[in-house]
Amino acid sequence: MSTEPRTMDAYGNQIPPDARTMALLSHLSSLVSLVISIGSLSFLGPLIFWFIYKDKPGYGFVRVCSAQAFNFNFTMWIVNIAAGLLAIVTLGFGLIIAGPIWAVTSILVLIFHIIGAVKANNGEVYRYPLQTRILS
Repeated sequence: MSTEPRTMDAYGNQIPPDARTMALLSHLSSLVSLVISIGSLSFLGPLIFWFIYKDKPGYGFVRVCSAQAFNFNFTMWIVNIAAGLLAIVTLGFGLIIAGPIWAVTSILVLIFHIIGAVKANNGEVYRYPLQTRILS
């Protein structure tokens, strides 16, 4: 049993000292995954954190933060795929619509993950807008 002091999340639940850091990293892992996969698999980082912490006692905070980040990224991925298909089906004419969609989703991903990381560091769960709930 650890003698380290435990911190409280925004809901008054005790969380291990490293849970806030792991939650912060789960949000930022999306940005790393985005860069490594050249924009195609940004949901992979939070999914890995979710798998690691989903059943670990005391780490529900990390599980919830990872699920939120995954759900948002997966939704943005679907939007980007749909925009890409539009461009393909219209033989390139859809790029007029797809280009701005890709730019907006990239900006949203960057902004919302930074906000999520800051909230996680404060012990708060950030509820991303524009997400389809897949993981919980």
